[in-house]
Amino acid sequence: MVGKLIAVLFGLFLAFGAATSADAAEPDLTLEATIEADSLEPYVGEMVLLTLRGDYDAFITLERFEGIELANFTWLQLGRDVWSKSRKNGREYTTVERKLALYPQKPGTLAIGPFRHRLTLDDGSGRRSETIVASNALDLTVKPKPATDGGWWLPAKNVTIDDHWDMDTARLADGATATRTVTITAVGQTAAALPPPPKVVAPWLIAFIAPEIRTTEITRDGPVGTVQWQWRMRPSRSEPGRLPAYHIPWFDTQSREMRDLVMKSRRFAYATITAPEGSAARTRLENWLLPLALGLLLPVGAALHRRRPLPAREILARLRRWLPERDALAMRAARIRGDVRAYRRIAAKRLSRHGHAPEQELAAIDAALFRGAPVQVMDLHSLDRRLREVFHRAEAANEIDAWQRGRGIAARPRG
Repeated sequence: MVGKLIAVLFGLFLAFGAATSADAAEPDLTLEATIEADSLEPYVGEMVLLTLRGDYDAFITLERFEGIELANFTWLQLGRDVWSKSRKNGREYTTVERKLALYPQKPGTLAIGPFRHRLTLDDGSGRRSETIVASNALDLTVKPKPATDGGWWLPAKNVTIDDHWDMDTARLADGATATRTVTITAVGQTAAALPPPPKVVAPWLIAFIAPEIRTTEITRDGPVGTVQWQWRMRPSRSEPGRLPAYHIPWFDTQSREMRDLVMKSRRFAYATITAPEGSAARTRLENWLLPLALGLLLPVGAALHRRRPLPAREILARLRRWLPERDALAMRAARIRGDVRAYRRIAAKRLSRHGHAPEQELAAIDAALFRGAPVQVMDLHSLDRRLREVFHRAEAANEIDAWQRGRGIAARPRG
């Protein structure tokens, strides 16, 4: 009787040990996928955060996530996997967490997952086994991107702009070049998603843009994209002008509203110019005193010689042949001094007065002044000879027109 009881107890002990071994041979392995977005139905291009969390009651010797395939999404991993230890129900678990930023590329109901984590386990006695843990699958409803001004679509958690000028463009020193640096930062977007630089074009402005700089910082909450644009600008004319504002629309994913980023308007003028924009500069005394005196004296002199007075246009045209132009003397002085900036400023004003484009005729000087070439190597003598020919042709054409108008002859079109 005692022997049978011992045999029964021994059998129960073996059965309990076998059950315990079976439990030890089947560890608790779970992998869960969750998504986080600022809306239950995000727009195309809006960031969606995906978290993969694995809780493993086992000793892991090797691991790797199998190739992640996400059709209809672009994505990037937000840093390295984070491993930690935790306890649940009195047992120690190994936890791994991987984060991805997903950007849906088309509207509709899109499938996400399942994801697979391949593990190599050690049972504690040196025996190893390989297993694959699969996560749950998810569905995400995505809305088409709305129509926007200009067609640009930029969804982000936040977008900021830093618009910096290195000088006051409303009071530029003669010949000065202003540098504008614009930095745009978007939280929740990569640098590639930020817009291209605006075209800074105005008939009165010379502008050069440096190669843009785009960078993306990876954080656990998503990427932060930055783009930097830099221009060097200078007025090509002495008259003041205004650079218009530039607007960049973007979608605030947290408030679910469209917002506007603005590169503000900017006034350009030389400090020596005091006339307001859109009005003519005040005429200086010497500009009208000499023509007035000549207009009074020359007709009197002609009458004394019993000659019919000439028209005022013809009188002025003859005077221009006899008297050197004041700007011509100033250009000559600047050339002798080797002052390239002063020479360029006076030549641009004189070219504009004669109906020529300063940017075309003075391209060599502009390239030297704006692109860092040494201005000492500029051949002002050969440039001055060419400009004198341009001015001579313009003055000759003006004299012919004046002579024809004085005799009532219609001027023939040039060219």
